[in-house]
Amino acid sequence: MGFLRVLGKFLGSTIFITFLVLAILLTELTSFTSYNNFKSITSDILKEQVFSQLGQQQNELRRLLILQCAQTDKVGIPVMDGQQVVLNCDDVRSAGEDQLENLIITALVDSIYYKNFTCSFVECVKSGNPQNLLIVVTNEGNLFYKSSLMYMWAGSIVGLALLVVSSETWIGRLKGVGFNLIFTALPFIVLVYIQPLLISLLPEGAVSLKVAEDLFTSLKNKFIIVLVIGVILIIAGYGLGFYSRSRKK
Repeated sequence: MGFLRVLGKFLGSTIFITFLVLAILLTELTSFTSYNNFKSITSDILKEQVFSQLGQQQNELRRLLILQCAQTDKVGIPVMDGQQVVLNCDDVRSAGEDQLENLIITALVDSIYYKNFTCSFVECVKSGNPQNLLIVVTNEGNLFYKSSLMYMWAGSIVGLALLVVSSETWIGRLKGVGFNLIFTALPFIVLVYIQPLLISLLPEGAVSLKVAEDLFTSLKNKFIIVLVIGVILIIAGYGLGFYSRSRKK
């Protein structure tokens, strides 16, 4: 029976830590790569980059677009690095100069977020191509995280249940789960050191850097919370043990 408990603790810890780390990562990535969050992070940066390049042409932009719209329903505008966004002419005609800026930026955000990749999520990440790595913050990445998240939390629960059942007392359970949460939080420390390397793999530009930096900061905060909960459980375990011994005296 003792061997089975040791084996249960080992397997429970391994499963719990592995799946909990993945669940935290995917939960954060699902929230972080939502359209609204992506747009809020990138809009101001893109606006500064796009309209600083236009310079004095910005005042004439709406007039030129309206002239082009006289012959078509949609009009394309080259913005950053030759990338083109397509605007609906009805939107162009109804937009004022200030609204036109937002219209262009929204179209640019959409073209980045809803970009179609020629590879699957896993293939894009494994390719190492900086342009393909952009998939991790786009709609395709968001859909991949959502589809995987349920399995990660289910694995975490299975590992936790096995860990709890393998401990004979609540003192052991509190300490065991607490120490496992601390081990789970260790990746946050690793992120501090590998952050520059991971960011260097992304496409050059302020948008990529801003998105990556915000993501790493948010992830580190999540792991700090896990670390704090782990410490609290360990303290509770030792406190319960001290209380039990004092009652026996």
